[in-house]
Amino acid sequence: MSEQSIVAGPGGRDAVTDHGGGGLIAGLPMYDWPEVSSDIDALWTRIAREVTVRGLDAPIGLTRTDHLETLWRDPRMIVGQVCSLNPVRDGLGETEVLGTLVYDPPLDLPQPEPGSYYSVVVCRRDDSRRTHVGHGSATDDVLAFAGATFAANGTDSQSGYWSLGNFVREIADAPVFGPVLFTGAHRASIQAVASGAADLAAIDVHSWRLALEHESHATDQLAVIGTTEPTPGVVCVVAWELAQHRALLDDALATAVDSLLGTPVAERLHISGYRARELEEFDVVADRVEAAARRSWHR
Repeated sequence: MSEQSIVAGPGGRDAVTDHGGGGLIAGLPMYDWPEVSSDIDALWTRIAREVTVRGLDAPIGLTRTDHLETLWRDPRMIVGQVCSLNPVRDGLGETEVLGTLVYDPPLDLPQPEPGSYYSVVVCRRDDSRRTHVGHGSATDDVLAFAGATFAANGTDSQSGYWSLGNFVREIADAPVFGPVLFTGAHRASIQAVASGAADLAAIDVHSWRLALEHESHATDQLAVIGTTEPTPGVVCVVAWELAQHRALLDDALATAVDSLLGTPVAERLHISGYRARELEEFDVVADRVEAAARRSWHR
């Protein structure tokens, strides 16, 4: 689940599909909405070309599966994409960090340093509690939503679950929120708040931008009432068994993204660069999750 913005890959696949490439596989599932899946494919075509010219037999197409752990834990994964929490928790020792694609947030929201992201905290536009909430960091005003049901994609998500816990962890000793509605995806969390099934949610800012464009019937009913602290964004990784190719893959990713800039594909994906990363840069994510876990912040 994690940051994945749709529960199923395009077409609702339940099985991994291998598209050649000497047995290697690749996936870019974090923002693979059906509306931009062809653009994700175009991005991969450029990455695969750069990987191949550097001497590796990259897969022609992407692996798409509902079961992302199957992809992330596959020793044949030459390029994957995971939640920023994954490298320092579930994926520790199973993958090697490569870098982050730089996604541009909506212009009316904070602009973090390239390759970082944050979550927007959203509620229904007609929620009377919204008038008491400031836009920005956590304050006592958030207590207006005390007892509220919030939607989250899963406990393995930094942006959809733990970022909200960190957002409110210094506000009160008692739990701030009521029950959690686990949805499996940011897109489903947006739909849950819009429908009234939940009162608020924390949404990865790039998923929010995609939703503004492709889920507007839901986002038109919502308002941003706060933003969480930025962290390194969702990150490209390689299977630990293939980590010796890290430098080659970093170079291939940077070159491929650079060649894409200024094209309609880059504009639709809101990609403006690539930033190589080190595992240690994600320690801040682990630290914030640990801090949020020390205090009960929902029932």
